[in-house]
Amino acid sequence: MKEAMKKHLMIAALCGVFMALTGSPEAHAQGVNLTGTWQVKSDKDPGVTILKLSQSGDSVSGTWQPAQGDPSKIENGKVVGETLTFSFTRNTHPINATGHLSGNTISFDITGHKWGMSKTVHRTATRIALN
Repeated sequence: MKEAMKKHLMIAALCGVFMALTGSPEAHAQGVNLTGTWQVKSDKDPGVTILKLSQSGDSVSGTWQPAQGDPSKIENGKVVGETLTFSFTRNTHPINATGHLSGNTISFDITGHKWGMSKTVHRTATRIALN
């Protein structure tokens, strides 16, 4: 009887560990690899932005390099499932990005805040290198 009880407790403990691991963002992020160089385009703007990302677990860092101007450092980068969020500062204005990954494409909603107003634009990024 004691052996059966030990076996049931061990199975319950293993189930608990498995559920905790699969429920964590880190476990979901392991299947997604955002590291690389991405080309960000707009249907309306002719310029191309280069997004360089480096992923470690569910954390993402990198740079946002517009066609003109200096690069901006990616801050607060995080991936949960196939959703990427990060922020950066452009000309002293905070910008927030939310992207949804599908293969080698990320569809972004990018929201900038300027003079007390916010504006959201849509952009599509395509992976051009795995560096």
